[in-house]
Amino acid sequence: MTTVRRPRRRAALTAPLVALGLVASLGLAGCSGDDESPSSNTSADADGDDEVTPEEVMAFAKKQLDSTSGVTLSLATDDSPDADAFLKRAEGTITTAPAFEGTAEGTFNGITAEVKVIAVDAKFYVELPVVGWDELDPESICAPDPAMLLDPDSGVSNVLTSAEGLEEGESQRAASDNELVITPYTATVPGEAIKNILPCSPGDSFDATFSIDGDGRLREAELTGEFFSGVDDLTYTISISEYDVTKEITAP
Repeated sequence: MTTVRRPRRRAALTAPLVALGLVASLGLAGCSGDDESPSSNTSADADGDDEVTPEEVMAFAKKQLDSTSGVTLSLATDDSPDADAFLKRAEGTITTAPAFEGTAEGTFNGITAEVKVIAVDAKFYVELPVVGWDELDPESICAPDPAMLLDPDSGVSNVLTSAEGLEEGESQRAASDNELVITPYTATVPGEAIKNILPCSPGDSFDATFSIDGDGRLREAELTGEFFSGVDDLTYTISISEYDVTKEITAP
């Protein structure tokens, strides 16, 4: 007698559905918290009224910068102004010593170059081609003293709390890191606060977008305005990739 086996249709249909459900549940698990924004961070609620305002978000982000041991940071523009001296890009490590070690690219006295930079003990050193290490005044090349970018009174964190007309945008994944969710805040910043970090800036006010992560930390600041006299508005972007960095930096 021959046994007729019926097709296992139910099992055949169930397996893909289970797999689909598993993928969906993993996807939801991976995206959990994506809708959270710094405005739901109770640690930033300074006045305890159960409502976190954009101003409190900026104050909390400033606190994170002011309390870190150091950061890995870059400051750059994609624009190319017609100027004898301007900073195109700088990146490296800043510690609260205060000190900085990294590289800078730009036009220095009409010459375009990329150089190594160390700023420590209130002195600014640049390794120039042929010449070697030399001490310079950073303002002479329209660059900030990078060691002071973490200064609570005149550095990047001061720009956050100087911002006016703050508006919160929609949370999104960071372009530089797909696993990082950030929330943008648009604002205007008085020129005085910008001049502390980019000394050649004559503009009275600058448009700003601050990107804050779920821990309330500043990840990116995009600043647009008049950074050089007689030059069209430029956009500089400050990006912070790592907090709580420690590094011993010494003079060359």
